[in-house]
Amino acid sequence: MKEEHMEAQSQDVQNANPVKRGALLTWIACMACVAIFLELMQKGNYGSWEVLSKFGYLSPNDIWDGKYWGLITSIFVHTQLWHVAFNVYWLWILGGALERSIGHTYWLIFVIMAALVSSGIQFGISGSTGIGFSGVGYGMFGFMWVARNCYPEFKQILTKQIVLLFIGWLIMCVIASLLHLMDVGNGAHIGGLLFGTAAAAIFTLKYKTRLVSVGMGALIFAALLPLFWCPWSAQWVGRQGYKAHVNHDYEKAILNYQRSMELGADPQWALSNIAEAYGDMGNNKKQIETLEQLQTINNKVTK
Repeated sequence: MKEEHMEAQSQDVQNANPVKRGALLTWIACMACVAIFLELMQKGNYGSWEVLSKFGYLSPNDIWDGKYWGLITSIFVHTQLWHVAFNVYWLWILGGALERSIGHTYWLIFVIMAALVSSGIQFGISGSTGIGFSGVGYGMFGFMWVARNCYPEFKQILTKQIVLLFIGWLIMCVIASLLHLMDVGNGAHIGGLLFGTAAAAIFTLKYKTRLVSVGMGALIFAALLPLFWCPWSAQWVGRQGYKAHVNHDYEKAILNYQRSMELGADPQWALSNIAEAYGDMGNNKKQIETLEQLQTINNKVTK
């Protein structure tokens, strides 16, 4: 897009929004993150699903059971001081500028959609929604980066150094994850960034709207698909096996247990259930063979 055209758009936006808005929702979101963190720190076992679920970070099984709001509520949960400090700081800086520029209603819609997309992408990749506001933060960064010539405050905040910081941190987190140095929600970061840039291109720049809208639709589809169908996940496949087992479809249950084991599920858990399914079928020979496999693994573990 030509610089002259973008400057004209910027002038149009300034004329359309002469009154500077506040950032009430950003302030509430920051306070929610801090309050939840402080409350979690007072809990003895804040790493358990029982505790975390009370504050909005739900287990995969809860999500697959239909508690889809967990994709949104998980963004307010942090369990480490550096994490909450980093995220709240950038939420205040980026979120405040975004809310003042696009208004409370559009800010709320943006945050909800960014949470759904970033958490959904992370869920599909890792089997967890991820935790913390960074996925939405990258969504805000992406929107402001693309639309920086349309809103004066965006351009003032996103200096070259800040842009390099966000891009550099994203790359560093991916490398650290590949090297198994850190457990980072890269899917949430990348999903949020893609959502934010696409939203700015569609709704602010009006740039290649049809093409970018198709990309946005594909991104949302990719984020929501794992909520209902996730055959690459050992936990999801194992869950399908358990459901088939409960419904007395033992052959399907065994196939799913075996597949979950191939995908990385705990072999002791899978073999124990396979043995039980064979027993329920009345296939004593296969049950004994499976129990022998299980015993071999148990012996290796106890050595």
